[in-house]
Order: sequence, then structure tokens, then C-alpha cells
Amino acid sequence: MTVREALSWACGELARGGVEEAAREARRLLALAVGEGPAAWSPSATLSRYFLGRLRRLVEARKRGMPFALLAGWTGFLDFELKVWPGVFIPRPETEELAELACGLLRELPPRPRVLDLGTGTGALACALARARSDAQVVAVDCDPRALACARWNVRNLGLDERIRLQRSHWFSSLEGEFQLIVSNPPYVAREGLARLPREVREFEPRRALDGGPQGLEAAKSILAQAPRFLSSGGWLLLEIAPGQAEALVTFAKGGVGLVETRVEKDMAGKERFFLGRCK
Repeated sequence: MTVREALSWACGELARGGVEEAAREARRLLALAVGEGPAAWSPSATLSRYFLGRLRRLVEARKRGMPFALLAGWTGFLDFELKVWPGVFIPRPETEELAELACGLLRELPPRPRVLDLGTGTGALACALARARSDAQVVAVDCDPRALACARWNVRNLGLDERIRLQRSHWFSSLEGEFQLIVSNPPYVAREGLARLPREVREFEPRRALDGGPQGLEAAKSILAQAPRFLSSGGWLLLEIAPGQAEALVTFAKGGVGLVETRVEKDMAGKERFFLGRCK
């Protein structure tokens, strides 16, 4: 089978499997199978049995809904790459926007700011913050040992061991001291909406990273209620939220949790996606 024939076969299989952008996915999977990008391919070149076998296995896995990032073992985030493991949530483009907002706030803070990443997962936010400001002291926590192991791999791979401290904690349960900036992408999917998530999210992402309780607000409200005790005066809390949750969270925050300023920012799709609160 030639490269052209292999791409045509893969595209057809993926389309029949309900995979969106099947032609693009076919090219990505072929590159993964042979270890070379499209620039190195000749459409008339014959693929070896070994590479065809690899391609078939990748196509079948993608048809079952396995995310491309898990097949590759890596995903891009801002201007760096992260190792991703099964059972650890894969960061999405919205979280890149969260990271950019957080880095903007971070750059305005006094020297040697203490920063907290709650529910770090792969370590994406913690790594972005540490790379944005070399004097920042970043603490990244997660309750899941597997997520912490994945984050530790990424921190070391990016040479950030001296800037990021990883710690096991369920939100604030094992933490002490104050922070100038707290950032989190908590679970925010309403429980009844879990079954309607895309298959690659529903079946391959850890439920604990998705399930935000009956209204999708349990984790965010828990963080809001506790964060002021860990924020220094004037410190910022920044959360990724689901569209439609902003009003409830702003109302909750104004109910006396200790934040004097709250606002909501939209993502690039125009959806209310980020909650910001400033401590008094």
C-alpha cells in the first residue's frame, strides 16, 4: 500500500467511525505511525508491513474515541509540550487562555510572588507560570498520585524543578501560608451533563476531573470559600468555569467569602469562561 492509498484508507475508516476532520486526523496518525511528518512523504512510496500495522492500530484506537494526545503521548500547551498519561486530564485550548490571563496577572505582582496551582493535573498551568516569571515560587497540588507523577515528569523535563514544588493535597487541605495568585481549572461539568460529553472526553478522561456535582459548581464554590484564607491582601484568584456559571459564582462570592472585586472574562469563542476575584 502506498502513502496515498494508506491516507485514503485511514480517512475513510475515521470518517465511518465518526471522527471529525478525518483527513487531518489521517495525516496526523500516519505521521505518528512512521515517525516523520508529511514533508518527508512521497505519495507513491510504499509503506512497509510494520508501518501499516502501526497505522491500523492507531486508526482503530482513534475510532474507539481515544484522544490523539494519548496516542501520541504528548500535547502542545502554549509554547511548550507536555507528556500526557492515561487517567490524567489533557489540557484544552481554554486552559491555555486561562494560563495567559494568569501570566498577565503574575507579571504585575511584586518580586518573588508565591503562586498556587490547584488540581495541577499534567502541571500545565504551573509550568506556564514558572516559565513566565523566573522569580515566582510556584506550588502545584493534586489529590491524585498519578497526576502528580505526570506533573513531576513534565516539571523535570522542562527544567523547572527549582521553581515548582509539587504536593499532594485535596484543594487546600495540606497547604499553609499565603499566595499572591491562586489559579485552578476545577471540575465544572454538571453531573447530568456528563453522559452528553463527547466520547473521547466521557470515556477517556478521569471523571474526577470533570464531575462538578449536581450544578457543576461544587469544586468552584469550595475553592471560593477557602481561597481568601490563603490569599495575601490584594491577591488574585483565577478559575476556569463553564459558560452559564458566572452569575451563580459572582453571587456566591459577594455573599461574604472575602473577595472585594470580582469579574468574569470571556474566552476567544465569546463565552464567559474565567472568574477573577481579588482579596481585600
